[in-house]
Amino acid sequence: MNKDNSNVEKSSENKDKLPDENLSLMTLEDEMLENLKQHNIPDYLISVYNWAYVNPKNIDRLDNSFIYHFILFGQGWRLMKAYLQEIKEGDRVLQVAHVYGNLVKKMAEKVGSKGTLDIIDVVPHQLERAAKKLVDFKNVDMWLQDASQPYHRQYDVVGVYFLLHEVPDPIKRKIIDNALKQIDENNAKVVFIDYHYPSPYNPVRNILKLVNIFLEPYANIMWDKEIYEFTNQAHKYHWEKTTFFGGVYQKVVVTRKP
Repeated sequence: MNKDNSNVEKSSENKDKLPDENLSLMTLEDEMLENLKQHNIPDYLISVYNWAYVNPKNIDRLDNSFIYHFILFGQGWRLMKAYLQEIKEGDRVLQVAHVYGNLVKKMAEKVGSKGTLDIIDVVPHQLERAAKKLVDFKNVDMWLQDASQPYHRQYDVVGVYFLLHEVPDPIKRKIIDNALKQIDENNAKVVFIDYHYPSPYNPVRNILKLVNIFLEPYANIMWDKEIYEFTNQAHKYHWEKTTFFGGVYQKVVVTRKP
């Protein structure tokens, strides 16, 4: 009898501990989220893209050229080439947000020793990844900054590479208007690479629809709107658009009107 009672008591103690363990896990998760917010990482990025752009372990796994080309259906080199064509030696370039793969290294090589490359990102580990790629370059600088906040330097080229489809519409507008200010102040060029409205006959169209539903909640509007429709200042600039891969991707170069 006493032995049986002892087992019952131990079982009861274990049951009493379960809520405390769950509470501990919840507390750890809350602390992690609070730490992210202290770095001024936006709530939408934490809630929607933590798996892809915030979690350090996942960043390390995803930041490679194979993944970059895979998710772009093999069009990565083509899009990178189109992007780099807008940069010349000696340019002062701002890259708005780190990009997986070797794009930032190619940009640093393109501007050369007479140019500069600045990189801003709102996630600390993203800049750590960029720094590792660019350790051999002396013409590179980077710091934590939200892309919707004003820049504090002058640039010849501002690059926004596959960022707009990942942010809510009000943030899209702020990022675009922020970049366009460099045209007004420094006669710069702004280059956007992003998703576009695919041709109805494009075989990857339905795949992208599913991706947008489950992983990219801010991307659908890129099918419905032109980039210039996100700003009230569109009439002030010249917008040149080129599409790729049956309309899936677009490059838009914005310059001052003649």
